[in-house]
Amino acid sequence: MDTMDALRPILKEPFPNESRFSKDEKTGLLIPKRYDENIVWRRNLLTRAEKDPMLQRDLLSACAESVNFFINAFMWTYHQFDVDEAGRRIEAKFPHQPFITWDIQDKLFQQFIACLFSTAKELEPLGRDILIDKARDMGASWCCVGLIHWVWLFIKDKQILEMSRTEDYVDKAGNMKALFQKHDYINQWLPEWMLPPDIGVGQKNRTKMHLKNAINGSCIDGESTTEHAGSGDRRFILLLDEFSKVKNGTDMRSATRDVAFMRIVNSTPFGAGTEYSQWKNSGQIRVFVLPYHEHPDKGRGRYLRKTETDEWEIRSPWFDAEEKVRSTKELAREVLRKDTESGDVFFSLGNVEKHKFLFAREPRWRLHVCLRPDISNDEVKEHIRRRNYGAIRATKGSKGPLAIWCELHLGRPDQSKSYIFGIDVGKGQGASESVVSIKCRETGEKIAEWRDANTPPYDMARIVVALALWCGGKNPRKLPFLKWENNGPGWDLGRQLVKTFFYPYYYRRVIPGKRNDKKTETYGFHTDQHSKCELLTAYDRALSHGGYINHSAKALEQVKLYVYYTDGGIGPAYLVRESSSARKTHGDIVIADALTIENDEVGKDKYEGPTAPEGSCGFRRDKIMKAHRDKRRFARSWRRPYDLRV
Repeated sequence: MDTMDALRPILKEPFPNESRFSKDEKTGLLIPKRYDENIVWRRNLLTRAEKDPMLQRDLLSACAESVNFFINAFMWTYHQFDVDEAGRRIEAKFPHQPFITWDIQDKLFQQFIACLFSTAKELEPLGRDILIDKARDMGASWCCVGLIHWVWLFIKDKQILEMSRTEDYVDKAGNMKALFQKHDYINQWLPEWMLPPDIGVGQKNRTKMHLKNAINGSCIDGESTTEHAGSGDRRFILLLDEFSKVKNGTDMRSATRDVAFMRIVNSTPFGAGTEYSQWKNSGQIRVFVLPYHEHPDKGRGRYLRKTETDEWEIRSPWFDAEEKVRSTKELAREVLRKDTESGDVFFSLGNVEKHKFLFAREPRWRLHVCLRPDISNDEVKEHIRRRNYGAIRATKGSKGPLAIWCELHLGRPDQSKSYIFGIDVGKGQGASESVVSIKCRETGEKIAEWRDANTPPYDMARIVVALALWCGGKNPRKLPFLKWENNGPGWDLGRQLVKTFFYPYYYRRVIPGKRNDKKTETYGFHTDQHSKCELLTAYDRALSHGGYINHSAKALEQVKLYVYYTDGGIGPAYLVRESSSARKTHGDIVIADALTIENDEVGKDKYEGPTAPEGSCGFRRDKIMKAHRDKRRFARSWRRPYDLRV
């Protein structure tokens, strides 16, 4: 089987579902699903119930029992455009349409009801909150408003809060995008015997961003999203609409945690740096996907096709037409629901996905590796000089920060190979991880990865030394080559490694642009916009063309989040709103991995043959030659410049 065939999507057929009726699970009633038949059915229900109080009570009971019955029998929706059979967008002949739910919307309402009324134990571990990952025109906002309207009409004493990014999107007369205008629109089509009193616009139970049901005491309020919105409030349902475009998303998420029994997060993506994107991909909330190809018109005639990178994609005649007139970013945001691509993505995501599918796997081992606590900082340099493996403590543990993908020989990597460390240091305060990525030079394989978010920079040097002594290698130094990012906390790491511990084998800055690149005495890799772009481009090339094997699934997922910033920088999308100084204190796996790719400066180690026996003629000759070299080196170090004073 081809590598990417295993990722081939499965499309349910037939599509769209042309069945005439669906059976409501709660009431057992048959609901007509075809437009003409549904219109006739609704008309007959209203006509018969108009003068029949008994039927009115039965219909109210059926609606109270089933949100699906209420939506399909009484709720209407408004839209401006339709899609014809060729996939072209056309003006809607009838903008006022009965809300006849599609299969995917039926599943969404089932999920809503499950989140509201299941026991807490049944909903573990994600709880009641639900996030809707939607394409445009999938009716998600109408579904959210429809559920809330149903609760407001038929369940007693429920307080509900609806929030959007501005007040105009919450409640503005004539704006059908506004949430409260949708409620007013729904009420216009409901029969009088179903409506609570005084809910017309401007009446006492329908004021600005407020809708009250005087019969059962339930109430819907509206509010714009601010960093303190909803604080101190308590609600049965909280709707966060268009959450990806909220400026204070992180504060909003935190502030509303204790506000609502159930939160509904509804939005299309707006770049991977938004709180919506991070929340969606965090694994901490239930996610319901509304893809464009489940739209009965946009998905009509849908089919599978492989891209140039051998990925499977779902297309349709409508999508083919839209691709010709939309930008790649617009398609990613409005149609394909892709967080990263809806921003300015840096890496070739198709190649990253293939690399992950081919090589990502769980580590073989997890270890805790550190220097023995009885070794002081003053003694570390002596243990490095003697390559003392006994100076470290290595213990197995399922939560060990060192993940290992290679075979170990006597508890260490293969000592017939040589290794490179890429190091990116965070602040060690839990916000971002410090990372050490270990790559084998001969095989190009990432053999291990050390990660921890709570190790401060002043302790990282001891960790790096312990990892270096554990790793070893075949080169004459019997130590791995170290390359760390010198920005931010990395400066202190480099100072300790070089000036305190006298670690002998590390990267020194190279001055580019000359015929022969010259190494300076400046240690560590300093990143600016230009050098970081070159570094990450080399990493992208290695992932795409081979020469590097990365087994870390988390590292490859982090690669997909790298975007261009508006100031020209490159980095994780979740740092888009951070200052440049805050970005420098952030450690991540991508930079650590990339630092192991550019290894030309390591060069070939000089062969150090066996030394002459002590007391022999050769031994005396080598000693005299060394003394002459040391004398010349000392003289050069004290050479004074010419005195140009007159």
